[in-house]
This record gives sequence, C-alpha cells and structure tokens, in this order.
Amino acid sequence: MNLLHYKFKENPFRITPPINPEEIVWAGRTKLKQKIDHRIKMGIETSVSRIVLNWGRYGSGKTHAANYYTKTSYIQDRFGVNTKNIKVNLPRTSKDPVQAFLRALVGQLSFDNIVSDFSELDAIFTDQLGDLIAVNSNDHVISEFIKRFIEKKDRTSLFSNEEDKTKQLNALKHYLYGDSTTTTLNTLGLPLGLEDDEQVVNLISTLFNCITYQKKLYQSVFLWIDEFEDIDTLTRSNQDRLTTFLRQLVDKTPNNLTIFLNFTLKGRGDIEDLSIRLGEALASRAKRFIEFDSPTVSEALDYLKNLINHPLFRTEIDENSPFYPVTEAATEYIIEHLGKLSIRKINEVFSLIIELALIEEKIPKNIDIEFVNTIKEEIIFWEE
Repeated sequence: MNLLHYKFKENPFRITPPINPEEIVWAGRTKLKQKIDHRIKMGIETSVSRIVLNWGRYGSGKTHAANYYTKTSYIQDRFGVNTKNIKVNLPRTSKDPVQAFLRALVGQLSFDNIVSDFSELDAIFTDQLGDLIAVNSNDHVISEFIKRFIEKKDRTSLFSNEEDKTKQLNALKHYLYGDSTTTTLNTLGLPLGLEDDEQVVNLISTLFNCITYQKKLYQSVFLWIDEFEDIDTLTRSNQDRLTTFLRQLVDKTPNNLTIFLNFTLKGRGDIEDLSIRLGEALASRAKRFIEFDSPTVSEALDYLKNLINHPLFRTEIDENSPFYPVTEAATEYIIEHLGKLSIRKINEVFSLIIELALIEEKIPKNIDIEFVNTIKEEIIFWEE
C-alpha cells in the first residue's frame, strides 16, 4: 500500500498508541487541551496536591492525552519547567493491586532516574536531605532505605568502591520491586521488606515529597492513572485497598502532586456511581473534573484538518484541499453519517476509507462522495 500516492509519509489515523514519543501528536480539540493545560499550570504554580477526574466514553482520547502529557516534552516546552510526568495503568485482576501499582510506578520512574534524582538532591540539600527523608517517610525502615541512595563513605562517591556501589544499587533495585530475601535485606542492612500498603505509601510519598521539595528539582509530579474503570475487575476488598492507598498517597503528599484518573463511562448511570466506585474518601478529594466529551462536527473537522496536515505525516500540504485526499464535501458527508462521534471512531473510519481507496485497481485521484457511497457498507459505524 503506497501512502505516498496521497502525499502521506505514513497513515495519520492510528488505531493503537505509538511507541515512539516523537510520533505522539495533538491535533485539534483546542478547548480540551486548554482545560488540561490549566490543570497543569495549577500544579506548577501552586503547591496543593489534587486529584483530577478525566471522564468520557470509550475512544474519547483519554489514553492519548495521558501519553501526550507524560511521554513527550510538551510540558517542558510549553511551561519551561521540569516536572515528573508518569503514566501507569490501573492493575487489572491483580491479587495484590498495591504491589502491582508500585512495580508499574517504579518501572515508569526508572530506577536509574531515581538514583540520579537523589544524587542531584544531595548536591542541592547536602546538609538537609537526610532529615528531609526522615521527616517525610514517617517510617524508620523506609527512611533508612531511601537514605541508601545518598549514603557516602569516606566522603568519596556514592559508595566506597565500584564493586560495593554495584552490589548496593542492585539490592536497592530488588528491594523496590518487592524482593525481601535475606540476601537483599542483609546487603542493605534492613530488617524487613515492603510488607504492607502503608509502607508502600510512605515510600512513594517520600520520593515525591523529596524530588519536589521547594520546587528545586521538579516543580511538580503529574501522575496519570489510566483505565481506572478496571477497578471493577478487582475483588471488593482489593478495590477498597486500592482506593484507600490512593487516598493516603494524596494525604501524605500534600504538596506538588496532581493525580489524573482516566475513567471510561460505560453506561448512563456511571456518572452517579462514580463516588461509589472511587470510594467516598477518594471521591471527596477529586474536586476537579475534565469531560472528554464527543466532538461536534466542527471540532471533528478541525481535528481532521490538523491531523492530516501534520508535518509528521505529510510530504506536502495542499492549501486548496485541506482534507486531501478526501474532498471537503466528502469529509463532511462522512462525519455526518457516523452518529455519535469519538476520536477513535473517526480514526478507524478514515483509516479504512484511505486503505480501501489505495487497494482499488484504479486508485481514485480524490476520495469523493461518489467513492464513499461505493464502500460505505464496509464501514460498520455508518448511519443513514
């Protein structure tokens, strides 16, 4: 299939999220982007931690937003500051959702970056960092563990020699991922592992509180938890554990943390049921909401125009045909026959139409209404 025939470098209508951050782009949906930017600005310029609930139907762009704001350099480029941006998926069907959450979070934070961050913190707060860790951890074991990241011997490097450094760092990494074997504990000189949910909360909150202290290293932490509706796949007791854990995380990280919860609505009653599914204590802390509502026809056209002509996908732009290869009339015709719109639906339909055009024995010069009518039976979302 030769996309160059229609002046495309590649298909702009992605069905699955791109892996390469450079391929994650934002197209159209200006009002939605402004709402998210406003929440980001609040997190940067103020200190109070908060929960923001992002809700919308399936395919409304919540996962894309999480990827865009955590995996690209947009926040730094837009606001000119360093922030820690993390996206994790809610653990599905896990027997221990808190430990699963910790492993996912550490994987996104990157152990090497944690080591690097605390090395920088030690340079900034040399005489304070040990006390800062102790005050925030509220747990002797957690305090001693995190201090291992900054421990120095004989005022040399992180550890007395490279062999010792490698051994200690490996033990720290194993401990973070839940290894509490005798070998790991003896290497670190700790009495026990991360055995309960409160210790995990103390660990994560201490990490966040330290790296955002006085906003010297990072202005804020933005944590996106995607697919939060999957909490239904957990047992009732584990649902309570997870919501209690998140409530405690916010309470113990009172400054510089914004948690975005992406929640897909599956039915009409979901909005009313949110407080039940989140748990009263967690729901009461979700004071901010962003609705990922269905795009209007005008918003859909703006999205298509921006996406189709993005330099990542285009070899050249036709100023006289903003939706090329689809004619403007055909573009409006398609949008008007898709029923309730979603970004995913738009991507799937336009991707299919372009693919069907390109496999024609005689590829149409433009995709017009006449061509669309010949293939509309293959579009499962088509509504007369």
